[in-house]
Amino acid sequence: MMKLTKQMKLKATPQFKVGDFVRVKEGTWDEEMPKSRMGHIRGYAGASRLYNDKGVTVIPTDQYNVFMTNGNTLKFHEMFLELVEDESG
Repeated sequence: MMKLTKQMKLKATPQFKVGDFVRVKEGTWDEEMPKSRMGHIRGYAGASRLYNDKGVTVIPTDQYNVFMTNGNTLKFHEMFLELVEDESG
């Protein structure tokens, strides 16, 4: 019997912070999105609430409100966003 000694870690989708500059990935479409496909994270688009005898736990969803460069705020799942990193450093 073969024994596995190495565990593989799956790459998780990134968690973004408020203010992060992001680009919406190619293949994702919204008629209100600018041609640049870029914007800033405004925050989570929602949250789940878990109630128990110790109180309420709020867990953010994996969807974000993105303030686009054309002034529209759109909602995207994190898998459709990519972080735009500063290339000067």
